[in-house]
Amino acid sequence: MTRQPALKRHIDTMPPRDAAFFRQQFSRRDALRAGSAVGAGFAAAGVFGALAPTAVVGRSSLQDGGLPEDAAPPENQVLRVASDPTIARVLDFYEQVYERPGLADIFSMPLVRLTKNFEIVPGAASEWSGNDDGTVWTFTLKQGLMWSDGNEVTANDYVRTFQYAADPEHAWDFAWFWSGNILNFTEAFAGDVPVEEIGVRMGANDYEVVFETVAPAPYLPAKLLYSQPLSAAALDEYGPLYNTNPDTHVSSGPFKLEEWVRDQQIVYTRNEAYTGDMDVALQRIIVKMASPATLFTLYEADQIDYMEGPAPAELQIMEADPDLAAQLYQGVGDFACLYFFFDVTTAPFDDILVRQAFSHVIDRDAMQQQIWGRQAVAAPSFLAPGFPASDTEGLGDVQAFDPELGRELLAEAGYPDGEGFPDLTLTFRGGGTPLEEATVQAYVAMLNEHLSINADIQTMDRQSFYDDMSSILFGWVSYGMDFFDPSNMLGVWQSGGRHPWSNEEFDALVEEGSTSLAEADERIAIFQNAERILVEDVPAVWAYFVTPIQFVKPYLIGPALEPDNNDIAAVHWPGFATTGHALEELYVSADAPTGRE
Repeated sequence: MTRQPALKRHIDTMPPRDAAFFRQQFSRRDALRAGSAVGAGFAAAGVFGALAPTAVVGRSSLQDGGLPEDAAPPENQVLRVASDPTIARVLDFYEQVYERPGLADIFSMPLVRLTKNFEIVPGAASEWSGNDDGTVWTFTLKQGLMWSDGNEVTANDYVRTFQYAADPEHAWDFAWFWSGNILNFTEAFAGDVPVEEIGVRMGANDYEVVFETVAPAPYLPAKLLYSQPLSAAALDEYGPLYNTNPDTHVSSGPFKLEEWVRDQQIVYTRNEAYTGDMDVALQRIIVKMASPATLFTLYEADQIDYMEGPAPAELQIMEADPDLAAQLYQGVGDFACLYFFFDVTTAPFDDILVRQAFSHVIDRDAMQQQIWGRQAVAAPSFLAPGFPASDTEGLGDVQAFDPELGRELLAEAGYPDGEGFPDLTLTFRGGGTPLEEATVQAYVAMLNEHLSINADIQTMDRQSFYDDMSSILFGWVSYGMDFFDPSNMLGVWQSGGRHPWSNEEFDALVEEGSTSLAEADERIAIFQNAERILVEDVPAVWAYFVTPIQFVKPYLIGPALEPDNNDIAAVHWPGFATTGHALEELYVSADAPTGRE
């Protein structure tokens, strides 16, 4: 990309351990020039407006049949993880997205899947194609995929699932993802047209699914990473919550539900009726219900095999012991940005001077040294380094730490030394990591120190938080990619999205970039112009980009933990789900303790 030299200079300003990590990330751009597999993955994800699937990547030795020689016997092929019990209520993406446990989405196959090199490859679909203007897409399903109740997976399952997502009575919590994208989805969700009129329909036969979009959508194959269907037959017979009960559960994925003891654990076992392509060594998955604060205790006690998001003190314990340090992995995650946001339609944040003042008193360097360490990198803007269209170099000065300027701006807004400024409540969603909690507390202290503004911290349960987010005056939240294209990340800031901020010029640029079938550089430039508007208008104060830390027991091994094309070794997003490849690229080694339940 043409901005690579500038971005590399930006890396040189980072702390050494973070700079080394992100030099690996920017090698993706070199790969794009060289036409490597990573470049193919970017194209498939929609950055280059690709209209056809990439070739299927080669399989690892684990997938050639049977267990590797160094594997534990089948009865010890058990993966144990933990999840927050306050979140786990359903197991299907198209039931409720924000109420799923930490390991879900293993009961059916999406049309496409994502490799750890961000390549879009076939999932349940064997091939797909778009029309000349990118508004009609046809996906051909692999034949012989079976539900565990004996029904074959057909296009009707996908059609019914998307219709259910658009049903206003369902009130799906992720409807924004397809709103304004799939034809008539917005209208159906508003109750203005029947769900049968959305742009998802059967094609020429039972194995063709056709999608029609409102505008050209070169990114649609990448976006259909989230297309794991519900069973049409089970919906008719048992209703939409059929997968929460082992007695009514139906799966076409590699695992099935064996047990769900509320607030205790979820147990998945191999689906012997599975006929798909995933060759999984694991025989059993146990999801223990535990609060995030207890994960490290469980990990130390060998009660779970994997965890992420440790507290700084927990990370220090691991780093201090050479044997434990070998269990540390670090990846790119979903390129998440965590930020403080404002309701810009309500005083005092309807005044850009106030918002600018708030943006200049966050000391990211101090937070990097005292709180984040290697778990995060300072975010001067919204798009993280390594994500297409990221311009952290060009936007670095917009919200730079400058408390004197912050005080001047606040005084100009009518609040000299904070006089007359209303006391604030900063709303923090439940289930946040220790890193988030420490960051929020530090920023509240900085507001008081530099602007003489007081802010209390209020914790709200996650569902209520997301339900009410557009009306929260001052809050903290994160957003990471759902698919690998700038239209996804920037699209959440378009008018009518998750925040009340609205800017016509920004909207127009994001729309232009999203629908453009132009070459990558042209699309990138459009999105960079849009992000500059976003950062300069300060609907949010950006805090950090996550560089997630994972702890993985030494007996959990396999290609998923081997370096990717950029030499990054970690369980890559989207993690343990049929949308990704981690489940089929991990197994338990022969030296694992027995009886791991």
